[in-house]
Amino acid sequence: MAKLEIQIQTRKMMKPSTPTPNHLQSLSLSFCDQGAPRIYVPILFHYLPSSEWNNEGITERCDKLQKSLAETLTNFYPLAGRFREDEFSIHCNDEGVEYVESKINTDLIEFLREGPKIEPLEDLLPKMDKLSSPLLGVQVNIFNCGGLVIAIQISHVAADAFTLATFLNEWAQASLTGMTTKYCLPRFGHLSSLFPTRVLSGPQFSPPSNIGPKIVTKRFVFDALAISKLKDRINSSATFTRPTRVVVVMSLIWKVLVGISSAKHGHSRDSCFLFPINLRGKSNLPSLEHALGNFYVTVVATLEANQLRKELNDFKELNDFVNSIGSTARDTSLSIGKASVDEIISLSINCGTEIINKFGQGDKMDIYACTSWCRFPWYEVDFGWGKPIWVSSVGRPFEIISLFDTKSGDGIEAWVSLKENDMAEFERDPDILSSTSKEAFDSSIWIK
Repeated sequence: MAKLEIQIQTRKMMKPSTPTPNHLQSLSLSFCDQGAPRIYVPILFHYLPSSEWNNEGITERCDKLQKSLAETLTNFYPLAGRFREDEFSIHCNDEGVEYVESKINTDLIEFLREGPKIEPLEDLLPKMDKLSSPLLGVQVNIFNCGGLVIAIQISHVAADAFTLATFLNEWAQASLTGMTTKYCLPRFGHLSSLFPTRVLSGPQFSPPSNIGPKIVTKRFVFDALAISKLKDRINSSATFTRPTRVVVVMSLIWKVLVGISSAKHGHSRDSCFLFPINLRGKSNLPSLEHALGNFYVTVVATLEANQLRKELNDFKELNDFVNSIGSTARDTSLSIGKASVDEIISLSINCGTEIINKFGQGDKMDIYACTSWCRFPWYEVDFGWGKPIWVSSVGRPFEIISLFDTKSGDGIEAWVSLKENDMAEFERDPDILSSTSKEAFDSSIWIK
């Protein structure tokens, strides 16, 4: 389709409706925040126009959206502050979050009916590219039909997926009903009190550079039937005979990437797969289930070249990949369940050191990174336009696999960012062709 014409109608800094008290104006960040990458994380919510709006105009609804955002920021006051690298803290000074409203030159229905393209989605995001920028940006994109896309960018230093989902559902609740639940008021600062920052010795991990081969992002959808068939391929000798849908999709993607690498280099190489584990609900420490900020650990599943040579001889075998990812996730969760604060910190440091050492091996091994945002309540975010018809990501400038639930909740949408040549091999792999589609949803369900 033609490039979207975007007309900015409103641009302002939205501040909390009630000033942040003096004693809350400095928030020390935690050890877990310390390890978060210095990037902004995007997510977009797509809403179709609804006949249930009772003739309330789009202007009135956007006014309500702004008012509820200001009210929600009163409870989530750190998001309206600014990151201070020198003190590794957030100055909760109520400078505000970036808020933009724009008009789009097409109907959302037409945009989605054609099959949403990834490149135009990036233009719907607020521009957040400096550490001095606000910690949160919101762009409300209003289409000709009255449908809209609410696009979010948030600093990873301030929030992980759990924190972002909590904030968005609180904001949606305030917009929909005029009330917030105040569910999270005591939860800021709890992680930093238990896990204060510390001086780390040795090399530190730095985010991937945007300089290098062209990165291409494409979307692949694994529906429930495809995931069920993948699970059926795991034989009885596997340690994990009943893996979760996330584990089995990760495993297939890793397997395909290993095959591409082996063909490219002419031999199997050691390979590792990085993925984060949300620590909430796994620790026996009190009051951490709803803690806000970053509370996850990135772990490493590894397969050595000799294992991969054996594995790739059987085209249909997934066992080793499922066993490696599944046992890494299980062992980490079991360790966290009985770990003290110092042991959790030690585990996090050890995982970080392992990752740095893997990257330090240069081109001797393959390293793939994946993040799963599955099982978070993204499709419950109802600002008054109803629940989103689609929740999406955008193209990324570095290699990563991002997993999201499909709207039905039983499938997985994989956003895969790879070097251009590797993507060409990935999308024509027989396993990918037989297990996925490139449609984000079955448009016949909702488009007449």
